[in-house]
Amino acid sequence: MSIIRKRIVFICVFAAIALAETTAWTHWRQLVIAQQQQQQFTIETQQRAATEHADYLARYLNPNISKIPGTKIVAIAAANEDGRPNQAVTTAVAERLKSNSVSIFPSFFKPEFVTDGLLNETFMDSKKIFSKLELRDSLDAVLLARQSVRYSSNPSLQNVTTATMDLEVAVFPVNSSAESQSWKFTASGAGFKNEDARAMAEERLIEQIATDANMTLQL
Repeated sequence: MSIIRKRIVFICVFAAIALAETTAWTHWRQLVIAQQQQQQFTIETQQRAATEHADYLARYLNPNISKIPGTKIVAIAAANEDGRPNQAVTTAVAERLKSNSVSIFPSFFKPEFVTDGLLNETFMDSKKIFSKLELRDSLDAVLLARQSVRYSSNPSLQNVTTATMDLEVAVFPVNSSAESQSWKFTASGAGFKNEDARAMAEERLIEQIATDANMTLQL
């Protein structure tokens, strides 16, 4: 084989090796970049999820509560028939059930807990809501109440309106295996306007709560 042909073969072999090395390096570089991009995407996804979860908790909770040894911590919220917070019922139930061994906090949940529907969702699946809100380290139980109202009128009584109000109260343990508790109340009120009849019914309902001898927390 002539020297020229040997040189050509050498150059071709060298070029093939160089091309293979370049291809391998390019492929390796692409893999490294892809891994870095995936890692960055994972980090950004985790950060976004953490931020969204923190925003979720901040929307619904005022969690500045510390557990006290020997004292049960209970958060309370009540909703009226329109899905808005009902402070009067919240106060009545809290006053009725608080004791030396139970501290009840009406301000633990923000109003959005009621208006966004989480109160009603808790009645259907309390464990799911408690997990999403990370309540295990904060509370021993959640105390919820929700109202419904029916109106009727009687033409023979100058169209006086009757409001019949139902109230469901329930206690959902957060950590223990204790069974949930519930109570139901019904009261009626009359008036020439719906709001007057409703106000009377709620007043009577609150009187029932204050005097009910069967309401006792078992935590």
